Amino acid sequence: MKILAVSDNHGDRYFMEEILSIYSEQVDVWVHCGDSEFDEKNPLWQNYHTVKGNMDRTNAFTETRVESFHEQKLMVAHGHLHNVKSSFDALKQEAQKEDVKLVFYGHTHIPRVDREDGIYFINPGSLTQPRGPINKGSYAIVEMEGKTGGVTYYDTDHNKLDQLSEKITL
Repeated sequence: MKILAVSDNHGDRYFMEEILSIYSEQVDVWVHCGDSEFDEKNPLWQNYHTVKGNMDRTNAFTETRVESFHEQKLMVAHGHLHNVKSSFDALKQEAQKEDVKLVFYGHTHIPRVDREDGIYFINPGSLTQPRGPINKGSYAIVEMEGKTGGVTYYDTDHNKLDQLSEKITL
């Protein structure tokens, strides 16, 4: 299974469309972690599974989603309601309640992978307003085969960011 995750594009559709055109035949699941600032009628939502971020004005998106794909359950949240800038405690509680091992979130604009109590918290970073270790927009691709896989980060020029990429085991 291949999951592509983006977040925090803040009204810019260029990179979301470009990524979709590049990976359309390769990706099984498309995730958006909120703050798109698009309305619910945007045609990109035919592909991307999204949640409501703190900058999204529509109430058509849910705050959190839990879905199963290819026998893998995953959660998507923006993170602002879970205080992800200070800890993963609230997000972890919700993930444990839902028995989820892969959690995608945004809000901080910082691309990173963290593991707590067997749960992976994956932030793809921001496509348009990067923060953290790289000064370029980013997105993430998670590839899983059974219980093992990896998270690979790319910048918006589609260069692999080896320093951020990580192997994972569920």
